[in-house]
Amino acid sequence: MTANPISGALAPDDFIAAIWQERRQYVAAGKIKQPHPWRIALSQGKVSRQALIEYVKNRYYFLANINRKDAQVIANCPISDARRQLLRKYIDEEGQDVAGGKLGPHYDMWLKIADALGISRGVMQSFDEVLPVYRYTVDAVFNFAKHQTWLEGVAATYATEGRMWKHYTPKAEHKEEGLLGEGEAWTRHYGLPKDALLFFNVHSDANDDHGNINESILKKYCLTAEQQQKALAAARFRWENQETRSDIIYKYFVAGEGV
Repeated sequence: MTANPISGALAPDDFIAAIWQERRQYVAAGKIKQPHPWRIALSQGKVSRQALIEYVKNRYYFLANINRKDAQVIANCPISDARRQLLRKYIDEEGQDVAGGKLGPHYDMWLKIADALGISRGVMQSFDEVLPVYRYTVDAVFNFAKHQTWLEGVAATYATEGRMWKHYTPKAEHKEEGLLGEGEAWTRHYGLPKDALLFFNVHSDANDDHGNINESILKKYCLTAEQQQKALAAARFRWENQETRSDIIYKYFVAGEGV
């Protein structure tokens, strides 16, 4: 698939629309599997308990490190107004308790899932059992944010922020009919208690607000054709990175078991 060039600067709303049109083209070309086989298998209860444990270990590496990426974007940003907006997102993820709120870090909520599955905190926090290839994809996200412009970092984050894609994709293309949400699947098929699944409620709700923050920043500051072209390239990087991480989990922990 050939990337769509931006020959001239787009109006802010048109630029946002161009990002999500690009994602729809990725889906149509099969570069994004929607829904991904990993999600289908999980929804149908076809993931073994051991595979679920391995997934929890690996995803924790992403969750525990993604805020390092967000901090890098903030550090690269020279505009105080944008930094302050990005800081709201950062604090949500790192823990509202650092600013007087009640909720702690989102990645600590993931540890409650590990507890319910009987994975020790020592195993989780050592990262010793994270697949090297999965670790590489997560590290690539941080390195991208570190070495590219702050606007590219914002665009890359925006491209994979929670449910934002659904706001710009016709419902007929979602292809989620009958699929359980991840937390619901874990309760129904794997017996995890609901009080261990706080992560899914808090994180999903926060992602919608975070997506709006990133979108407003892109509309206000990503204005030239060059900036917009680089931002689109950043979005492509994150879509491909995210898809690769899902492919790794499915290949190593589901397909290898003959599901």
